[in-house]
Amino acid sequence: MIPCIAPWRRSTCGNTSPHRPHGLRSPVRSGGDGRHLAFALLLAGAGDGAAAAAETAATPCPLPPAYLALRYEEDWSYLADPRCATDKWDRVKYMPFGEGRYVSLGGDARIRYERFENPGFGTGPDDTNGYLLQRYLLHADMHWNPRWRFFGQLESALEDGRNGGPRRTDENRLDVNQLFAEWTPLLRDTDRLSLRVGRQEVELGSAQFTSVRDGLNDRLSFDGIRLVGEVNHWRVHAMATRVVPNRIGMFDDGSRHDETHSGFFIARSHTLLPDGNAVAYASRRTRPITDYAGGNGPEQRYTVGTRWWGTGDHFDYSYEFGIQRGHIGVSDIRAWYVNTNSGWTEPLAWGRTRFGLRFSIGSGDPSPGDGTIGTFSPLFAATAYSGLAGLIGPSNSINLTPSMGVQIDENRWTTIGTSLFWRQSLADGIYNIATELLRPPGSSDARFVGVQPTLQYIWTPTRHVTINTTLSYFRTGTFLRETPPGENVTYFTIWWAYRF
Repeated sequence: MIPCIAPWRRSTCGNTSPHRPHGLRSPVRSGGDGRHLAFALLLAGAGDGAAAAAETAATPCPLPPAYLALRYEEDWSYLADPRCATDKWDRVKYMPFGEGRYVSLGGDARIRYERFENPGFGTGPDDTNGYLLQRYLLHADMHWNPRWRFFGQLESALEDGRNGGPRRTDENRLDVNQLFAEWTPLLRDTDRLSLRVGRQEVELGSAQFTSVRDGLNDRLSFDGIRLVGEVNHWRVHAMATRVVPNRIGMFDDGSRHDETHSGFFIARSHTLLPDGNAVAYASRRTRPITDYAGGNGPEQRYTVGTRWWGTGDHFDYSYEFGIQRGHIGVSDIRAWYVNTNSGWTEPLAWGRTRFGLRFSIGSGDPSPGDGTIGTFSPLFAATAYSGLAGLIGPSNSINLTPSMGVQIDENRWTTIGTSLFWRQSLADGIYNIATELLRPPGSSDARFVGVQPTLQYIWTPTRHVTINTTLSYFRTGTFLRETPPGENVTYFTIWWAYRF
């Protein structure tokens, strides 16, 4: 039975007119029997209305959803039931404007203090006072009907007080971060396929190689077309896009035909491993110019790989590996990578503890100048590889990171970990997360790059507010000291973030 949402509205609850429907004849013309029949029908109708109202009242409201890194993945349609609007922002999270149509507004604000001592291991400008980073996002999500929606988002990223001025990902005064239309031609039961056209953020898999770069001040977006969804329990994702590079000014971000990212990804749950999921993918990345220790030039790089992951009651795991081919200038690419991340979570009387271990290898170039470049590229990596400091990237790198995370209560989480870094190839240098050469190999035969202990504390006093504090200390190893400067680096950041 369909519940009567508004019993005082005849158009919603059916025909309540006292007039007899055309073409039907009353079996009783008049008298007491007719009045008794009318009274009985009235009671029956009242009973149905009461039952419908009781059914509506008995339907529980879901818990308010979490705010996601990709804001277009949030679903606020449950607020169509006005009983479920309990938050002060719910009035703008669901604003109906017709039958089945609504608009949802949302926003992010993040104010961040950041300070490096000896940035770039002594090559960057020292800044004893630190600097301020700000980022503001505002979006509108319009659902026209179950098959059509439109999403737009503005971004403003600002930097103030940094010695040497803003870095490439620090400032973007005002621009369109996302603007796309989504059409869903397949919508039935559990099957759904959606086509998105326009500017959009993309985050794939573990976000090691394609990320929105939330840890940086300016987020990354792409111009193009994407197909996403699930058919017969197979999750699919295909994309053909251009990279949108950051420009500091206002409404001046534009993509280029020679800087692209395209690919195809297919995933499915399985029983080969506990709580198993697996994905296979292939992608193509082009850049107008790149610079590696083994050569430079226009880059066209193909990546083929797979990732297997799952999360059980205690054990979680992620195993990813693949190869890269293509060319840089006149040189061929022959690169590979392995990335694993496992953990064991133990519930406590007052929270829970996770013991984790990450092990990663990204290949380096074993023989520079031989016509083949073996340096692995993480494509669009964020700061996850070496923490928010982002000092070392996955290219020509071996990384081992044991960690322990403690959930103090439902609002507070502390993580302590230590990352150790080595060079995979002694003939190659070290790179940052954007695959920019930080230090050429020089004459050093040392493999050890350094060790970085990190302490992070996250507090969410409300579902809207997050406070993140991170402290890292990078103690340089033999390679950095033999290719000076090799100063130790201290990094500190604290931010306050608000979402609605």
